[in-house]
Amino acid sequence: MALRLTAPFRAWTSRRELAHARRSADEQLLASRLPSPRLAWRIAELSSADHRISLGRSLSDVVHSADERLLPGARPVDRASVRESRAQLLQLAAHLFDLDRTVRPRGLILVEHLLQDGSGPLYGHADPRLLRRELAGISDALDGVEP
Repeated sequence: MALRLTAPFRAWTSRRELAHARRSADEQLLASRLPSPRLAWRIAELSSADHRISLGRSLSDVVHSADERLLPGARPVDRASVRESRAQLLQLAAHLFDLDRTVRPRGLILVEHLLQDGSGPLYGHADPRLLRRELAGISDALDGVEP
């Protein structure tokens, strides 16, 4: 009986520990040029076909939500900046969708940060040049080009 009562707590704790492990692995991958074999699980998770397609769809959804013919959605996307960077965002999404093309884990982490960071250049009302610079850096990181 006690195990049934604590099952939700254990599941929550497990998800929290996994999220912490992912953040820690992401920080190490961003800080290092040569990833450690200890982080192979995170690299495999990041570069899986499902994850790449999910990130590509998210980028495509951001472009779609910024369409001037649509009313603003619940996401506070900087619609003007996204419209100006539409080509770069769709090119980045196409890069992610092309599963035959290799990508670097660092670039995938940067795409995740771009989509999740509410204070980043994709959200709010920032200078459109910031988003274009960020997208150029992400594209280079996906290809393995050093800044």
